[in-house]
Amino acid sequence: MMIKKMLFLTLCLIISNLFLNAASEKIAVAGGDFEFLATDLYNYWQVVSKNNQAEVSLSSEAKSGKGSLLIKSEKWDSVAVISRKLSLKPGRLYRLTAFLKTKNLFSNPQDRYPTSVPACVSLAGYPFTNHSPAAGASRDWQQIELLFVAVSSSEQIRLNFGYNGSASGSVWFDQIELEEAEDITGFIPAETISRYNKGYRFATQGWIYLHIEGNPVERGLQHGYLLAEEILAYIRKLALRANEQNPVAGWQNMRLQADALFLRGFEPEFLEEMRAIAEGVNRSGKRADFLNRTLDLLDIVTVNSAIDLGQLDSALRKTPHALSFKPFSAESGFQERLHKCSAFLANNSATVSGDLLFAQMFMWNGYTGVHWNIIVDLMPERGFRLVFQTFPGGIHSGADFYLNSGGLIIGETTVQQTPFESSGTPQSNRIRKAVQYASSIDEFVKIMREGNNGLYTNDWLVADYKRNELAVFLLGTKKSKLWRSSQNDFPAGTKDFYWSVNNNKDDLVRREYVADADNAGYHLQPGKPRHRLSGLFPPLSFKTRPGNRS
Repeated sequence: MMIKKMLFLTLCLIISNLFLNAASEKIAVAGGDFEFLATDLYNYWQVVSKNNQAEVSLSSEAKSGKGSLLIKSEKWDSVAVISRKLSLKPGRLYRLTAFLKTKNLFSNPQDRYPTSVPACVSLAGYPFTNHSPAAGASRDWQQIELLFVAVSSSEQIRLNFGYNGSASGSVWFDQIELEEAEDITGFIPAETISRYNKGYRFATQGWIYLHIEGNPVERGLQHGYLLAEEILAYIRKLALRANEQNPVAGWQNMRLQADALFLRGFEPEFLEEMRAIAEGVNRSGKRADFLNRTLDLLDIVTVNSAIDLGQLDSALRKTPHALSFKPFSAESGFQERLHKCSAFLANNSATVSGDLLFAQMFMWNGYTGVHWNIIVDLMPERGFRLVFQTFPGGIHSGADFYLNSGGLIIGETTVQQTPFESSGTPQSNRIRKAVQYASSIDEFVKIMREGNNGLYTNDWLVADYKRNELAVFLLGTKKSKLWRSSQNDFPAGTKDFYWSVNNNKDDLVRREYVADADNAGYHLQPGKPRHRLSGLFPPLSFKTRPGNRS
C-alpha cells in the first residue's frame, strides 16, 4: 500500500487541473542522442554496475544519426546509466520517450520480489515500481514511453539493464527525449472519466480517483452516484465478514450497533453527507441484491463505523466494571497483537533536502482491503480542501492518510486499545472534522480530544508543512500525549525523525490498559537515522516483510 500511496501523492498534484492544457515544452537531455565521441560518454552519463560484468559503450548501430548506447553482458548484471540533473516544474506532467533495441535480452529467472525487467527507462528520484514498459528478448527498434508528474524541481533519467534484479544479453538506447505533456488526457484518457454534476471519477493503475465538491448534499450525491457499484460491493463484503452464513443478519447486526453507539455522535454536516451518499447510490439505479432494498442513512453510517466497531471488543475488555479489579486467576493473559502498520515523519537534519518527508505503511485484511483503493479529492463548501485514501462510501479515510489545504499531512498507526467511553463521539466523525477544519497541530489535537470515545487508539502522526513542524499525538481515552518537533521532546531522542510502530510510548496512556499482561514499560528503537533520508527511503524500507512487532 505504501508505494501506491506515493503514486497517489503525485497524482494529487494534478487532480485539480484535470482538463487544463499546457504548451508543450522540450527539455534538453544532454547527450540523449549519443552523437558524441566515445571518450565523452562519462561527461554526459554516469554508469553504475552492480556486478561489473556488463560492457557499456557507444555503438554505431543507431535508430537515427551515427550513435547509440549499448549495454551488453553474457553474465547476470544490473546496470543503471544516469543522466545529468534536469530542471522540472513540480506538479506538471512530463513524457519521457526512448528507442530501445534488444538481442537475447532476458531477466534472471531466479530473481524474486520486486519483479525484475530486462530493460526499461525510469527516474532516479521515483520508487522502484515507477518505470516504463519493459523491453526484452530480441526485437528491432521500439519506442517506449513513461508519463510522470514531477514531484521535485530536479530529476535524473535512468536507462536500465536488469532493473529490480539482473539480466543478460544486449540492449541499445537512442533518442532519449523529455517534454512537458500538452494535455492531461495523455495520462488519463477522457473516455475513462465519469461525471455527475460537479463530481467526476477516473481510474488508473488500480486506484479510483474521486473528485467531489459543494455542500454536504451535493458532494454526497456525487460520491454515491459515481461509486455506487463499489459501495454496494463493499457493503456485501462487510456483511459476509459479519455473518458468512447469513449476510443479511450480519449487516442488520452491524446496523444495530452503529445505530446504538455512533449514529447520534456525528456532526449534522456529515450525517447530511452520508444520507446523500445513500441517495446517490439509489439514483444510480443500482441495488444491493442481497438486501432487496435501497440504501439509507444508517447503511452509510455503518460503513463509516466499521473501523470503530472492529475495535469495540478489545475496548470493552479494557473498560472497567464493578468486578474489573477482582479477576479470577483464569482470566489472566492477553490477546496477541495483530497491528503491523508503520509510519514516520522526517525533516531538516533527517532528510537529504531538509524538506518534509512522510511515509506510512497501512496493513489490512485482504478480503475487504482490496476495496480501499479510493482517493477522494473533496472541496467542501466550508473548511479546507482535503485529499484522502478511503473505502467506497467513506467520509473519512480509515487508512488515515490525509492532506488538506490548511497545511496538514496526517497519518497514524494503532496501539493497544484503551477503554470505550459510551458518551463520546466516533473517531470517524472527529478525524473528518479535524482534517476539514484544522490548520495547525494545536487545532487538530483540540478537535480529536473533544468528545473522544476512546475507540481506535492511535499514534496520530501530524505534519504542519507550512510551519515545517512534526508531531506525534498519542490519543488514549482519558489520557493522551503530544510530542512535537518544535519542542524536540520525542522520547526516543530522534531529532527531526518522529516514528510510530504500534507502540504506546507513554506510561500514563498505558495505564488505561486495565488488565494487560503486556503492560511493562515500552520499547523504543535506538538512536536516530544513520543517514539523511530521501524520498526513495520509504519504498525501500517498507517493501520488506513486516518483522518488527514491538
